[in-house]
Amino acid sequence: MLWLALVFPEWPLQARFRAQAHTQPLAVAEKQRVVALDATALAQGVRPGQRVADALALAPDLLISPRDSRVEDAALKDAAGCALHFTPHVALATDGLLLEIAGSIRLFGSLDGLLRALRSALAAAGFHALSACAPTPRAARWLALGTPGRTIRGPAALPAALAALPLDVTEAGETRLATLREAGLRSVGDAMKLPRDALALRDAQALRRLIDQALGQTADPRMFFSPPPEIDSRIELPVPRHDADVLLFAASRLFNSACTQLAAAHAGIAECLLELQHEHEAPTRLELRTGTPTHDARLLASLTREHLARITLPEAVTALRLRAPDWIEQPGRSRDLFGTQAPSPQDRQEARDVLVERLRARLGRDAVYSLSASGDHRPEQAQQRDEPGRAQPAAGKPQRPLWLLPEPELLAERDGQPWRNGPLHCLGRAERIEAGWWDDAGDNDHPAEALRDYYIAVGPRQERLWIYREHRAPHRWYLQGLFA
Repeated sequence: MLWLALVFPEWPLQARFRAQAHTQPLAVAEKQRVVALDATALAQGVRPGQRVADALALAPDLLISPRDSRVEDAALKDAAGCALHFTPHVALATDGLLLEIAGSIRLFGSLDGLLRALRSALAAAGFHALSACAPTPRAARWLALGTPGRTIRGPAALPAALAALPLDVTEAGETRLATLREAGLRSVGDAMKLPRDALALRDAQALRRLIDQALGQTADPRMFFSPPPEIDSRIELPVPRHDADVLLFAASRLFNSACTQLAAAHAGIAECLLELQHEHEAPTRLELRTGTPTHDARLLASLTREHLARITLPEAVTALRLRAPDWIEQPGRSRDLFGTQAPSPQDRQEARDVLVERLRARLGRDAVYSLSASGDHRPEQAQQRDEPGRAQPAAGKPQRPLWLLPEPELLAERDGQPWRNGPLHCLGRAERIEAGWWDDAGDNDHPAEALRDYYIAVGPRQERLWIYREHRAPHRWYLQGLFA
């Protein structure tokens, strides 16, 4: 077995903000003491463990957020969801993850290839981790805490590698470690040299058990992470913002985390809800529909960009929340033996669905629709709105234009011939319509009943028009539509 340990430095800060760009120093505090801070705050003299008042004295513009264990738990599960794309064996740790990767290395070509892909996926979701590899999970975590970047392949090399680590990496409890420091122990090697009875006298039997687990001499069972079949992720902004680019960047962190987890589960989502949360106003809700199940983060980001360009926010956004409760299984597709060929009907259908949803995100859902034929001969009643892709074509009707005027346009008449910038010449036979007598709607000028003779006409500029002449007196001519 080969275990990969990931440790997220300054985890309370990472979990809350996901490494978003900012200009002011940031810190997270618990019980009025700083527990995590960024590089900007560190450069201004702020240190972990300082009192909040002292930190503010050193950095007056320091932004301090309270620590929230629920935020950290949720973010750790998001990171674990990303890791599931690389191995099904992922265990949660306090501020990191443990991955059993022996069976995954060959898939990525090498350990370095797996690590590069994993770091890229985590970075896209806003996580930065230190890592180390070892034959046991506890040894891997100790190495990640003490000498990150190291890889130990065989159990025989573990004693020497662990002996040089400081005693703090054992995470055996501050009271117990303080007792050992008073006895002159500074490293794991010092504790390993002591007889078991000596450790028992110093109330450090638990440390001996941890060392045995790290060396592989005692079982160290781990419970693997099993994600719930839903997405519910949240990310806070360091400061409230209106900027679409900033909001899109933060949303992309959520999309990348969610889509990596979906890909690992061979699933997709056809719709999700992105909430832009405000301090004093109700959340702005963006309903993202893809038209087809997907786990493509770029598609979700492009739909979000279209929505943000169309809406006006009531006030600055403080946090974003992504929810997708309904997953859809996406079984893998067989690749073509001879490489990429012409798109399949399913690929073309998915491309059409995506295009429709992007247009709806940009123009609004009511502005994008298809037209279906209805059982009415009147042109203004012959078509009805329908969902894209569900349109029913007309059956056996004469040629008609797609572009109808909102209201028929009254045409001039000269010597009994219709006139529009010149004489109009009718082509072919008339299409007679006598329908609508069953409708009560209408008025004297525009009765619901239609008694008309329709013609395809050619204008002086060779444009093709669709005109009609009334049956009733005074037998006026009207323009109803235009051919492309």
